[in-house]
Amino acid sequence: MKLSDFGERIAGDAGILRLMDDLGRALSGGKPTAMFGGGNPAHIPAVTHTYERQLRAIATDPVQLQAMLGNYDTPQGNDRFIRAIVQLLNDQFDWGITPDHVAVTPGSQSGFFMLFNLLAGTRHGIKRRIMLPIVPEYIGYADQLIEPACFMPIRPTIRKVGQHEFKYRLAAQSLSIDDSVAAIAFSRPTNPTGNAMTDEEVSRLAAMARQAGVPLIIDSAYGLPFPGVIHDAATPYYDDNTVISLSLSKIGLPSARVGIFVGPPPLMKALSSANAIVNLASPSIGQYIARELVASSDIMELATQHVQPFYAERAAHARQLFMDSLPPDLPWRFHIYEGSYFFWLWCDGAAKTATQLYDYLKKRGVIVVPGEFFFPGIDVSTWPHAQQCIRINFSRPDAELTAGARILADGVRWMYGNK
Repeated sequence: MKLSDFGERIAGDAGILRLMDDLGRALSGGKPTAMFGGGNPAHIPAVTHTYERQLRAIATDPVQLQAMLGNYDTPQGNDRFIRAIVQLLNDQFDWGITPDHVAVTPGSQSGFFMLFNLLAGTRHGIKRRIMLPIVPEYIGYADQLIEPACFMPIRPTIRKVGQHEFKYRLAAQSLSIDDSVAAIAFSRPTNPTGNAMTDEEVSRLAAMARQAGVPLIIDSAYGLPFPGVIHDAATPYYDDNTVISLSLSKIGLPSARVGIFVGPPPLMKALSSANAIVNLASPSIGQYIARELVASSDIMELATQHVQPFYAERAAHARQLFMDSLPPDLPWRFHIYEGSYFFWLWCDGAAKTATQLYDYLKKRGVIVVPGEFFFPGIDVSTWPHAQQCIRINFSRPDAELTAGARILADGVRWMYGNK
């Protein structure tokens, strides 16, 4: 069987495939010592109970149940769900949006596939690209584009903080937009690093995008308004040239596959048209489960009262445990934590690569994600930093964190050539 060039790319050893494959095998087979690799949100009892209550209410209402299971929604999404999203965002942030500003997709992953390919690619002989103003970036972006070499990644500046931390910052001197840029896109906070662009950096990028006549795309899967796992100094940004992506996955409904895009009506109409062609319609179940929670703003209470405190406690506990466990005499560094469900570990100057560390840890029952996959558009062989980082999911039970931290510490020693 002969695949197309695009077919070979998406059927190859993509980082997102390795991530999901390891997650699935680990959860279905023998239990690993520490599952630090997955992106699955934690199971928070109060969140699960809330969705269970919604499901039970729908199950006892024959009209709702039949509509949820037996009817297609429009390619734009469920009308009542969309109107609830509009009301929530206008009430919370006074954005002044209408239903025409919203498109619902089968998860934000497929939504970004459609959105990026609507914008990037060859137009009138010019290859137009998606600028990623700070990499590393989300692993799922890397293989999204049908036409190759359509990402424009920008390396950040790296500021070392204290003995064992660092932070990425926007490299202002490297930012320039020409006719080849189709959009500027970034996640806030960022999966994998936990970095959150400052309000000043976001405003700067928004001004650049508007001047160039291209959209600014902000992936807010972990950010505001929900689940809101981002540091307090961050404020949401939106204007008539911005696309905001939201998700129900990170607030406890990952298998429902509901992505929410808010942006200029012409672009949202194009996204809904693409959704009709690629998917016919978006899954209804998640929209039905969440729509009353959104309409009543209870989803915000779910975020502030349960999700945010859970991850704040997990992050503080895991951070201290890792800091105490890793060898203090070696120059490893964690990115300063500003949000998301992950830590980003940089083994500065290590003798071995992150992929080698991944294999070492996997054999010992600890699953992480090697950082090489988080640098879309960059030849990681040309940048040692890109080969020295791993992503760690910190929201694990105490016993798993403790056991995994000990093995991770051994792996870091091994990575630097010390036994």
